[in-house]
Amino acid sequence: MFARAITMIGLLVGSTAQGTAAFAADHSVALVLGVNGSPFYEALACGASDEAKKLGLTLNVSAPSQFAADQQVPVVDAVTARHPAVAVIVPTDSQALVAPMRALAKSGVDVVTADQTLNDTSFLKAQIETDNLLGGKLAADEMNTLLHGKGSVLVITQPPGSTAQDERTAGFVTELKTFPGIHYLGAQYQSDDPQKAAEIVTSSLSAHSDLAGIFSTNDQGAIGAITGLRQAGAGKRVKLIAYDAATPEVSAFKNGTIAALIAQNPKQEGEVAMEVAAKLIAGKKVAPTVYSDIAVIHDGDNAKADAFAYKADCSL
Repeated sequence: MFARAITMIGLLVGSTAQGTAAFAADHSVALVLGVNGSPFYEALACGASDEAKKLGLTLNVSAPSQFAADQQVPVVDAVTARHPAVAVIVPTDSQALVAPMRALAKSGVDVVTADQTLNDTSFLKAQIETDNLLGGKLAADEMNTLLHGKGSVLVITQPPGSTAQDERTAGFVTELKTFPGIHYLGAQYQSDDPQKAAEIVTSSLSAHSDLAGIFSTNDQGAIGAITGLRQAGAGKRVKLIAYDAATPEVSAFKNGTIAALIAQNPKQEGEVAMEVAAKLIAGKKVAPTVYSDIAVIHDGDNAKADAFAYKADCSL
């Protein structure tokens, strides 16, 4: 049961002669992703893998099969048992992961969060993330522009507990209040399930014939929203703004189904995570919070969409 809960997606040995000389002590790093199979997290793992090799770190990557705390806690417990020098973790729940990650820190492992973080950050050495409140604000500004200041809008997101997506929603909703012609219909939760996101879109279009805009806070919600809009024949009428730049999202952006993208740089997050890990192992100080790039990709800017597209193939 325990073994089945853990999906190992890579075991990367990055020791070089130079790296071994630089880190005579334990230079093992564990990276625990939010979920297996996500283009975002695969790109993050690629960045971490490349940088770990450069820095002479031994990287072990693991992930739960679902973006859920009950699936991820056994993965974190397994890291505690292996006792690496540093653990970089994407916590799937800001509260439920506090206890197991605090136990990991108490065992002597330096703990860093990436992409998401915790309600209690007192035992963390560093947090690596994008400015998610800003991302939500940028999405609201773009929505107002696309709708010419008038229309009803919906948010599709994760259930509360994911700090990144909670903040994206909060930033979006706060900024919407500055646009009196935009009517907010609320948030609906897709639990990282594209099928559920598609159902939300079709049912919302039936209940709200004036639905003019949708903001999806991650790639899985966007992929489902694309399907829902296509099934309802509303792809050209409803403006969809989506977080992330997974391959299906970039394709939908190019054909006009997605009106704008709020793109992150997961490969950069992975690289920065390994740079922070190397400094911790070397006994150097690190910044408590490190932000990676975020960008709005407007209609027609296909070159920028290609540049930010999440590349899960580490050879690219």
